[in-house]
Amino acid sequence: MIKLNRTFLLVLCSVLLLVMVAGNASARVEIYNDSITEGDGYQINNFVIDVTDVFVSANTVVFKVYERDELKVDKMINRNDSITFDFNGGEVELKLLSVFSATLPRAKVFITVSNYNIADLYANEVINGGHEYATYSGTPVIEITKTVDEDNIMVGDIITVTVTAKNNGDDKATNVIFSDPKQEHFILDKSILEQTGPMSMDVGASQTVFVYMLKATGAGTFTLKPSTATFSNSADQGFPQASSTTPTVTVTAPDRKNAVLELSASVDSMTVARNDQVTAVINIKNTGDAPASAVWVNMIIPQELEYMSGDSAIEIIDGIPKIYMESFGLQQEKEFTYAVKATELGTYALTTELTYESDDGDDAEKQKANAEPVTVSIYVQKGKYDELLEQPLYVYALPIIAIVVIGAWIFHRHKQYKF
Repeated sequence: MIKLNRTFLLVLCSVLLLVMVAGNASARVEIYNDSITEGDGYQINNFVIDVTDVFVSANTVVFKVYERDELKVDKMINRNDSITFDFNGGEVELKLLSVFSATLPRAKVFITVSNYNIADLYANEVINGGHEYATYSGTPVIEITKTVDEDNIMVGDIITVTVTAKNNGDDKATNVIFSDPKQEHFILDKSILEQTGPMSMDVGASQTVFVYMLKATGAGTFTLKPSTATFSNSADQGFPQASSTTPTVTVTAPDRKNAVLELSASVDSMTVARNDQVTAVINIKNTGDAPASAVWVNMIIPQELEYMSGDSAIEIIDGIPKIYMESFGLQQEKEFTYAVKATELGTYALTTELTYESDDGDDAEKQKANAEPVTVSIYVQKGKYDELLEQPLYVYALPIIAIVVIGAWIFHRHKQYKF
């Protein structure tokens, strides 16, 4: 039972709410209840009700309803009669309450509007002289045009962008605010003119809004983003945002020039005796069509070999012989030498590595590159006296001891015979 009562209450509330909403949608709202002098009118937005003739003795009045300059209604009515006309989706009703004489004849009227949002009523007043002296609001139409001086360019080239606006509507545009987005794949090089507003534009008025220069940073076909404008009309009614045309720019990448460093290495002998030195030669040549920069050469030497000396350009950094050259010109070739000492028997590899940056003078970012590493092998064999040094100590000690003993005995006998 309790559940049924709750359900009934919910349904009842819903019905009442619908009735209230429906009632508000169709309810008539009073907007004027007073007199109007013959020859004057009453404006409701872009409609004007003219009181053209007042016949006091007959209690009749001739009313003419204009939408701007277009006559919509022309009717004579008696006291307590009404006229109605469509009004922006709603309906206006005018009822003649009375007529009376003054300096000029006057008609007292009662005006209501239904099915209309009263908040949208921006003009609601008596107009001296009738519709010919009314000020009407209309629809401004802001046409925005974005253009570029060139639509086929190379990476790094600069284009000039111009944005203009014109009011092609039938009303003044007010509170006009322009905006222009950043363009991807371009950077702003220079801003020449920037007028964002707020501003107003009369009917037919033109305005140059933006003039700026863009530098292309990447290749491709790009459609520039639209400039936009928000605005209102003379009655402060807002309108949808206007957008500009969107020109397309094709950006072509130039043929890139690259440095190509070729690396080679050799040794004066691939076979070396232990404790002897071997001389290595490094050759670097730029066979590309652009200079190189930040050139690093690393000489990887095994622990069994000892770095002894080299050209003045070679520095020991973190235990590794290295060469640094800030620049390496087009078709340039250089040679460097260094010496290592063999300390252990075996086969060892001398490896040379090279890194550099290619700079063709156009790209904002230099391209890093590596030359193909080169390796030369050397074989360390026994030295001239290595076999002697490898014999046990007693092999050398016994003969020496024998020689010393014999020498001492001869010396002793020599002293005996002397006396």
